[in-house]
Amino acid sequence: EWAAKLLYMSETLDAWVKVQRAWMYLQPIFDSPDILKQLPTEGKKFKMVDRKWRHVLGSTHMNPHAINACSQEGLLDTWNV
Repeated sequence: EWAAKLLYMSETLDAWVKVQRAWMYLQPIFDSPDILKQLPTEGKKFKMVDRKWRHVLGSTHMNPHAINACSQEGLLDTWNV
């Protein structure tokens, strides 16, 4: 059970870092009103990801224990979408 939990944490952290990298790249782009006008569908998709990203970071900030943070229900599936 412990090995399975550590493997799940590792997979979650790998996915988390990928999302963070993409978010850091895209966030300044989609902060531009001009881009949002040109790409409204993509802007909406980014806003959904941004909302989820900020929610997860907020809940992790409130409970900063790695095992709890990485074991949030559905988190790995959320990052892998």
